[in-house]
Amino acid sequence: MEQGKVYGVALGPGDPELITLKALKTLEKADVVFYPTTVNSKGMKSSMALRVLGELNLDKGKLLPVEVAMKYDRSEVNATYGRLAQESIAYCQQGKTVAIASEGDISFYSTFAYLIDDIKQAGISYEMISGVPAFILGGALSAQPICTQTDKVLVVPEVADEKELADLTSANETVVMMKVSKVKEWIADFLERHQLAFFYGEYMGTDKEFTSCDINELKSRRIPYFSIIIIKQKASVPNLATGEKGSILEALEERK
Repeated sequence: MEQGKVYGVALGPGDPELITLKALKTLEKADVVFYPTTVNSKGMKSSMALRVLGELNLDKGKLLPVEVAMKYDRSEVNATYGRLAQESIAYCQQGKTVAIASEGDISFYSTFAYLIDDIKQAGISYEMISGVPAFILGGALSAQPICTQTDKVLVVPEVADEKELADLTSANETVVMMKVSKVKEWIADFLERHQLAFFYGEYMGTDKEFTSCDINELKSRRIPYFSIIIIKQKASVPNLATGEKGSILEALEERK
């Protein structure tokens, strides 16, 4: 019997229309599609991935949830990933094609990264199907470029404190922050105090989407887990003579 294959399939940031054609075709041909569903401390389940999969006219019978606990302690989550890898390997040994779906891009803070070693060790063939990460959608929704020319862009999963974030925003034209809920107690005050431009988005691409560049609106948000902030240094424009960037105030002075 010929072995099956595992596909890590990116679903994009939440809007079903932002999944790639290649990802959709892979999901359609798969015999089994695993998708993550989160379980909070109260035992309530939710799945951003299922919101996307449910809109793709797939056979619902091949969709299998994988419960992932929402805990910072990784021991339970790692055990879940280990079981998922072994189940996927078992299906492949039966000649089945397995798709493991993940929000965003499959190589960018993705569940699939934690399965690769086990899949390799079992001698199973695998392929990763790329997709649109959330911060790229954020750039589009903000109607502003994330970067231009030689801008430095840094994506961070979390920061330890305000000093670390201050250092990062000083060294990079754009900083993309994931896991904003971990800094929700001070992030709005930090942005206001340092006079930084920002774009905030939560549940982007879904019916729960909320976006804002207004500091007062950010102060009133609860800031859920599925949120990002794109932080930019003070706005800049190219120098008309040299093409180099300077502050807007500097540019206005030159034009007088």
